[in-house]
Amino acid sequence: MRNFRKLLLFLLFIPLAAIAGYYLLIFLLAGPALDNFFELKNYDAGTHEVSVEILDYDNKSVFKETYKLHPDESVSRTKPFSLRNSLESREYTLRVVLDNGVAEENTSVSLDRWSTATIDVYWDYEAPIMIGIVTV
Repeated sequence: MRNFRKLLLFLLFIPLAAIAGYYLLIFLLAGPALDNFFELKNYDAGTHEVSVEILDYDNKSVFKETYKLHPDESVSRTKPFSLRNSLESREYTLRVVLDNGVAEENTSVSLDRWSTATIDVYWDYEAPIMIGIVTV
C-alpha cells in the first residue's frame, strides 16, 4: 500500500512539473510580459483632449477614459491581469477621439503579453492619430 501511494504521488507530480516547466521555459525564452496595455503620447506643440476606448472581441467596452495631454506629455495604462498572464493573443478595437470629434481613429489590434498598443498624436500630419503596436 505504501508503494502504491508513492507511485500515485509520483504520477501526480509529473504533470505538475511539466506544466510548471513549460511556463518557466516560455518566461526564460521570451522574457517577462510588458506592463502597459497602451501608451498615449502627445507629440504636438498644443494641448489636446484625447478619449480612448478599448473594446474586446464581443464589442464590449473594457476601458474608457479621457485625457488632457499637454505638449510632450504621455500616459499609459496597465494591462489587465488576464492578458498579462495569458499565452494567447486577443483582439481589441481601439477607438481614439481627438478634441471632441475633430479627428477619430478606429483600429483593430491583436495584443498578447509581449505587446503594447501605442497611440501618438501628431496634429500637423495628414492623420493626426497614429496607432501602432510595440512587441518585445
